[in-house]
Amino acid sequence: ANCDGPFYKGKVVAVVGGGNAALDAAEVLSKIGTKVYLIHRRQDFRAFEALINEVESRENIECILNSEVKEILGEQTVNSLKIYNNQSKSESEIKVDGLFIEIGRIAHTDLVADLVERDELKQILVDKRGLTKTPGLFAAGDVTPVEFKQITVACGSATLAALSAYQYLQMKRGAKTIPLFDRSTPKPKA
Repeated sequence: ANCDGPFYKGKVVAVVGGGNAALDAAEVLSKIGTKVYLIHRRQDFRAFEALINEVESRENIECILNSEVKEILGEQTVNSLKIYNNQSKSESEIKVDGLFIEIGRIAHTDLVADLVERDELKQILVDKRGLTKTPGLFAAGDVTPVEFKQITVACGSATLAALSAYQYLQMKRGAKTIPLFDRSTPKPKA
């Protein structure tokens, strides 16, 4: 929503999910679009109370609870959604111009589980250069606990990790390099 939301200025969109990511997306989109449908398969949201209150206070956000998207309708673009209410067992259709899926993400990091430290979400813990607990092993992007899971953030952290890995290899070869982030490095004179 933070990246693609502006493409839906003045349009009707739907957000699927019930956690912080979904409610945050709905709140952001409510400032851009004319109407936001927030579709959640349960009765209650699993998000911060302040965020729930903010979403519920927005006049252009309609919460569709106990419901799931059964079908996305449209030829070249999304035109509408078929919604299934899992309580009443009924179906309805809503017209939308866009759909944002915000149902969480899973970091698939089992491959390196023995080489790194991970948090409770299985995200790889890294220092500010992307270095893991294993010397020479770097990680970046959405598999790390970076706050914003966006491609531009991942690209930036990947660039930093790649430069750090290059510097690590240079130092292993015995090359003299200036350590990244060394605050004692003299500044150029004006």
